[in-house]
Amino acid sequence: MLKDIAEAMLGRRPFDLVIRNVQIVNVFSASIVSGSIGIVNGHIAGVFGPEEALDSRRSIDGGNAYALPGFVDSHMHLESSMLTPEHFAQVALSCGTTTVCADPHEIANVLGIEGVRGLADACRSLPLRVLLTAPSTIPSAPGLEDSGFDVGPAEMEALLDIPGVAGLGEVMDFNAVAAGDERMLSVIEAAANHGVFLDGHVSALTGRRLQTFRAMGIDSDHTTPSAEKLREELALGFTVQVQECMLNREIVQAMNDAPVQDRICLVTDDVPLPRLMRQGHLNFVVERAIELGLDPIRAIRYATINPAVRLRLHRTGGIAPGMEADMQLVQDLRHPRPKLVLRAGEIVWDHGSYLPHTAPYQIPDHLRSSVHLRPVTEADFAVKVPVRPGFSGGIAVVNLIGQDGASIRTQRVRKTLPLAAERDGFACLKTAPYLKMAVFNRYGRDQHGIGLLTGMDGVTGAAALTYGHDCHNLTVYGGNDADMALAANTLRESQGGLCTVENGKVLTLIPLPLAGLMCDLPPEVLLEQMEQLLSDCRRMGFNHQNLLTFFTLMPLAVSPELKCTDLGLVDALHKRLLPLIDEIKEISSDGT
Repeated sequence: MLKDIAEAMLGRRPFDLVIRNVQIVNVFSASIVSGSIGIVNGHIAGVFGPEEALDSRRSIDGGNAYALPGFVDSHMHLESSMLTPEHFAQVALSCGTTTVCADPHEIANVLGIEGVRGLADACRSLPLRVLLTAPSTIPSAPGLEDSGFDVGPAEMEALLDIPGVAGLGEVMDFNAVAAGDERMLSVIEAAANHGVFLDGHVSALTGRRLQTFRAMGIDSDHTTPSAEKLREELALGFTVQVQECMLNREIVQAMNDAPVQDRICLVTDDVPLPRLMRQGHLNFVVERAIELGLDPIRAIRYATINPAVRLRLHRTGGIAPGMEADMQLVQDLRHPRPKLVLRAGEIVWDHGSYLPHTAPYQIPDHLRSSVHLRPVTEADFAVKVPVRPGFSGGIAVVNLIGQDGASIRTQRVRKTLPLAAERDGFACLKTAPYLKMAVFNRYGRDQHGIGLLTGMDGVTGAAALTYGHDCHNLTVYGGNDADMALAANTLRESQGGLCTVENGKVLTLIPLPLAGLMCDLPPEVLLEQMEQLLSDCRRMGFNHQNLLTFFTLMPLAVSPELKCTDLGLVDALHKRLLPLIDEIKEISSDGT
């Protein structure tokens, strides 16, 4: 390979490909120059002035477009798109992303080591470069939820031995790290002994506790909520990975003003399918950052060379001699929508056409059957409390999940609801008009939790899904128990997916055969079905602004303030389970 490059540069052989007439964005010098790019054996051999004569086997006129390095996403989750890796690669490459580092935290919660191994196998021959990390924090809230896997030091060793795993996945239990928890530290140490990079998730720590977290060797964070925190983390040597939902003018100004620029990255983290298809991938994050005032060259740097260095990909992320020929041509630097994308010198996206031809991915049988749950009945959704014989009815003080219809942060709301008279030793809570949610363990444990949510009264049907952070148990939302039971059993029979039900009829069913998380349908087909499902939900009265995000994050036990898991209501701020019913009071027939 090196001989071919040298001979092309010496004029003794033609370049494999020359891209002429482009504005080359140099992330090393923060400059833009007109010229041509010579490529040999998938690598950049040289960058030349516009007037230099170059002999080549193939030549492309760039039409004075900007030539950028391919985008590198240093923190994301493949499963969030609900696409198989093959189909995700198609969408990501069309957006100019040529490398991703994926934390397979979701599939590991469901299928453990074999799930991560299966995902690695599915990524191995893709035109998109995919690095994986070894999930570190499963379950994310021990004692507050149950998943299909548990990570300790032995499991971490096995995960790091999987080909394609390059680092430690985000360490989410930052409080345990800061408190010196032996189990969590043993997982981190197992990864550190392998010499891999260590990813973090440390939104709430500052001061000495943040320094303790950093002292464990964990040197990245993608949950930086403020400019002040960004400056603190940069000063401690963190690589700060800024996702789109964290961007605001204050944070962007802090990024522009940072005295050292090589430890700031832009990342996607979680991108649901509708957003991926409508807005884009990392190119959309770059676009939003520029709109908010980030210098365009810096924005490109934060999405190319900086994350490449973070991932130890020292020949990726720039347009310069010796670098891999991962690049894209865009007409507008501020709105990077590529017309041409190259990965390792091969054209993979050309004016709206995806060029690679790969064999369709076949989901292995052992990654399919992941819902281990008995049939669900209407009685499973009843909220009952033991009472004395002859209890004549009364009231209950209930803990509700308060939500505002816009964000995913919730709060604890206490309300008084009526209790029916005793029957068979129990009194049933009358939950109307509140939306009911139930989370069923899908890993063979006969347990489920029930919660009631404010701000979404009068829902007429039900929606269910097996994709729900972080444990991905089966979650059902609904306005009546019959439709909720049908929705749950529909996904039990399909072995995972999403569905809507109304008046005893299944409206839309989207199977997710890969671990109950991902679908093997083409992106356009899956999007159409997803939009139909969300349309069903809105018509039935589900009114959250980000409905899919709402559905998937209400079971997240580490997300403030109150959530619901298969073990019941979770007070995420105080890391404890709460009863749905705090207290009851009997009311006699005379009202006393």
